[in-house]
Amino acid sequence: MIYQVRLLKGLFRPERSRYQLQNAEAVTHIGRNIVVLYVASLLLFCLYGFLGIGSESFSKELVGLGESEFEMGKLLILAGNAVAGLLYPTIYLFLIALFVWALTDIAYLKILIVQMIIFIVQLFEKVLLLPFFVYMDINHDANPFSLGVISQYLVSQEYVIHLFSEITIFQVLVIAIQYYYLKKMTERNTYALLAVIVLSYIAIWLLNALLAYVKVSVFV
Repeated sequence: MIYQVRLLKGLFRPERSRYQLQNAEAVTHIGRNIVVLYVASLLLFCLYGFLGIGSESFSKELVGLGESEFEMGKLLILAGNAVAGLLYPTIYLFLIALFVWALTDIAYLKILIVQMIIFIVQLFEKVLLLPFFVYMDINHDANPFSLGVISQYLVSQEYVIHLFSEITIFQVLVIAIQYYYLKKMTERNTYALLAVIVLSYIAIWLLNALLAYVKVSVFV
């Protein structure tokens, strides 16, 4: 069976897509879909940079600069977001797939395709958060879909708040979809598979929280 990579079909018709992927002997259209995801991520991160979302700490430092330095600072922020826009899919598509592949008996290509499908959810979350960040003037820690809001009432440690803000209903959905796809593709214990999947995202959350903490701390 030849499996044609159709990301939206894989997201909205997971049962049929999972069956086809599970029994696939060859895969087509994977390259073009990877390019589409990279371009979408790059454009979205550049938009975030243009609007100054996620760079509040840096933006404060630009206020006291001259016009030329101010414009250069904005370009650096935009360039940084562009780089992040390329690293983001690399981590979520290839590195997580590599991690899961190394600890399971599932083919790397099939894991990668599942990552591509659920990456749409990751991008949708960022698109959905745009109006909240722009019109409500909130930061990532106040993400209404995360545990960040609640954590601010329970703890005062910034790193912990950053960590809880990474845990959103969309991340839970991503884990659930990934587990739904992969549990039929392994002969090993499915609970062990779930543990591997959850562990991979916990590692990403810890890293993101650390990066957010360091970025804020530099300018405090």
